[in-house]
Amino acid sequence: MKIPALVSLILILWGGLAHAAWRIEARKLTLYHRRHIAIAEGQVVISGRGLTIFAPRARYEMETKRLWLWGPVKILTPHGDWLKGKWAFMDLRSGEGKIEGAYLFIKKDRVQVRARRMIRLGEDRYEAYQAVISTCDLRCEEAPPWSFHARKVEIREGRARAHWVSFWVKRFPLALSPLVTMAIKRKRKSGFLFPRLVTGSRTGVGVEVPLFLALHDSFDATLSPLWMSRRGVLFSVEGRWRLSRDAQGIIRYRYLHDRLEDHDYNHDGIVRGNTSRYWITARVDQRLSPRTDLHLDLDLLSDRDFLEEFEGGPFGFSETNRVYLKWFGRSLEERNQRYRTSRLWLAHRRFNTYVEAGGAYRDWVLPGGQATVLSPLADIYLFSLTRPLRGPFTFNLGAEGTYWYREEGSRGWRFHLAPELALNLPLGPLENRLSYQLLHTRYAVDWDNGTTQDLTRTLYQIKAESTLEFYRVYPLHHGDLVGLRHSLRPYLRYFYRPPKNQEDLPLWESADRLPPAHYLEYGLLQFLTAKSRPGGGPRYWDLMRFNLYQRYDFRREASAGEERHPFSNLFSELEIRFPSRLSLRYDLVYNFYGLGLTRQELNLSWSRFLLDQVNVGYQRDKLRRIKQLNLSGRRRFGHHFILHGALSRNLIRQETSSASLGLTYEGSCFSLDFTLGVTPEETRFSFWVNLYGLGGYGRQFTRGP
Repeated sequence: MKIPALVSLILILWGGLAHAAWRIEARKLTLYHRRHIAIAEGQVVISGRGLTIFAPRARYEMETKRLWLWGPVKILTPHGDWLKGKWAFMDLRSGEGKIEGAYLFIKKDRVQVRARRMIRLGEDRYEAYQAVISTCDLRCEEAPPWSFHARKVEIREGRARAHWVSFWVKRFPLALSPLVTMAIKRKRKSGFLFPRLVTGSRTGVGVEVPLFLALHDSFDATLSPLWMSRRGVLFSVEGRWRLSRDAQGIIRYRYLHDRLEDHDYNHDGIVRGNTSRYWITARVDQRLSPRTDLHLDLDLLSDRDFLEEFEGGPFGFSETNRVYLKWFGRSLEERNQRYRTSRLWLAHRRFNTYVEAGGAYRDWVLPGGQATVLSPLADIYLFSLTRPLRGPFTFNLGAEGTYWYREEGSRGWRFHLAPELALNLPLGPLENRLSYQLLHTRYAVDWDNGTTQDLTRTLYQIKAESTLEFYRVYPLHHGDLVGLRHSLRPYLRYFYRPPKNQEDLPLWESADRLPPAHYLEYGLLQFLTAKSRPGGGPRYWDLMRFNLYQRYDFRREASAGEERHPFSNLFSELEIRFPSRLSLRYDLVYNFYGLGLTRQELNLSWSRFLLDQVNVGYQRDKLRRIKQLNLSGRRRFGHHFILHGALSRNLIRQETSSASLGLTYEGSCFSLDFTLGVTPEETRFSFWVNLYGLGGYGRQFTRGP
């Protein structure tokens, strides 16, 4: 029986315990009832069980569920993978089959496999003979930039096992191995990662061979020992888990029994005395209920030089900081701090109330001094958002209890209560707010002489603020821009806190000494907001923000002599932002009593002007004697080459803190990077080869001053 063009037949097939419906479409379909055979010809499309098959001609046996395809044949999977060939056979019940002249494309990491014959043993299970594997394009006549050639390849659930494998660059074989295994699919597999070689005057010759362990779909671990001829073995281990966006964590541990004696590594006058060196970090987020979260930030360090000496590699400070920002949105503290902070806290949100309970430990990273470091070991904080009382009156409450601990020196509890009553009185275009806040603090102190004492402090604060806004909208027709809104917000703020003798109180942090204050702050805040209407609908962003403010201190106005300087410094903040083009932030502080411009800070970034990307950072602080310039940029040449560099220079000492210059070649399936870095302590040269989809290999050479 013949059926006209573009007809369809839904065949219900029962294979074992699986129920599957297959749909066959073709320009001509012929059915032979006695033999239960269907012959499809012309634009044949067969779909079912997540597969879509294309071929010019097909033969299907209904009883045995076997399918023959004459090419060119193409088979698509729901994951975006596809398989091509000249001729194919498939058993639709089991998914088994074979294909001649096969070409397999795995979407994840864009892995491609070309083979003389490929056998499909089931879902994600293949065998290929005389195969070529690469992430480069294998369909062109020219030899790919790199590839693996194998007599036989077995693919099982994302792992490729190849026999008698050779690695080729273009048409030249460079390496041979009787057996190679690698992960090429979605499911993570345990195995060794690409090794890393290091050389340097302080490290000697070293090699790092990471081992990745896929313990579970949501858990994995990486063991990465780095053997150094002059230092010993630097052992690094990482554990990661992610059950959901609200239940995830990373913990990292590095340990080195150092054989090299310290001779003031970075010339800061501090010589470490320990040989057992370590760094333990972690970030953990755990959702306990829809309103309750548990968080952990762990950071324990043996000595500050550790972060500088072992900066490179996937476990260095910069890479660890990048990973934490990407996963948790929380970065590490600055690497040159005198102590590292570890913190555990529980946060609960309910309606307009926020409660946080936890504690922190400060780990001193310089020789000695840990006994005198204060740590807020226990802390509970409560804040109630502003609530309306009656009419224009509102009320909010803040409360905190902290236990401060150290081995040597005073320690104890501090309880702080801060209720606030506010009156909101809008008068026409003016927005006015007057508030009274009571500050009551109680101390339970254990003095270092063994005595205990209960102390209290009660203060109040009066705040008043009045703001006014002017704005105007300017229509604009330039590309996607359709308008600009310019707003001016002048404001006045009044603040008063009476004097109070607090010398008898312990000094645990700055909040234990609240100085008297009586000042008037005035300023002008400006916004230039742009509106665009791209294809997705209207979009708004602040094109410019400018803030200018100063204080007038009534207490200094009443004083005499040199202290009678009632006007504070003039503070200015400017931000300009053109998305994907320009970003600028400039802050300055000006003193009217002889010092002039005391502080400037500029951060500028622009794209596609002279260079592809340029970043400029300039900081000048007259009082702190800081004058620093940071530059970085990159420029693409042609389609493949990228020149990149960075410079950090101390302009007071006329000394270059660090400088680097590198060249990167980006191919279609690999990249090469060569970078030269210079610091006052050492000169580094590194290169890195990255084979897209499979990983990379790198080496670093270091030379002392």
